[in-house]
Amino acid sequence: MKTVLGIDPGNYKTGFSVLLKENNSLKILKAGVIKPVRKKPLHLKQIFSELEKVIKEFNPEEIALESSFFGKNPQTLIRLGEIRGIILLLSALYDIPIYEYTPQQVKNAITGYGWAKKEDVLSMVERFLNFKPESFDEADAIAIAFCHLLNS
Repeated sequence: MKTVLGIDPGNYKTGFSVLLKENNSLKILKAGVIKPVRKKPLHLKQIFSELEKVIKEFNPEEIALESSFFGKNPQTLIRLGEIRGIILLLSALYDIPIYEYTPQQVKNAITGYGWAKKEDVLSMVERFLNFKPESFDEADAIAIAFCHLLNS
């Protein structure tokens, strides 16, 4: 039995999921999206608090995180770095190892094609896990945890 927290860090929304692997079956225990309601630095506190609640409730053994990609906008990378810092801090505080996967690795794991569209990822999450994500961010977080469980 293994519980994994999957996180899709984003500038405006951070998707998260908690997947349980028991024998050869996977179950989604919780999934959602953190949408900050306030401006920095308070939104960073909100992301920290909400992810900490999930960690305390489900006590995941590992965190699966989508690795950063390089964009054209430096401000975007800075904001993503701040959110990743929060995740790294939570990992250290709760002694939970982090495993990172590229977007292509995640898409390949869930769809079989590393350059799949977000709609394809959402569709395969529905098909494989019998769960209807409410957003692409939530679907991506589920796919990240799924990718990790396939690779661990």
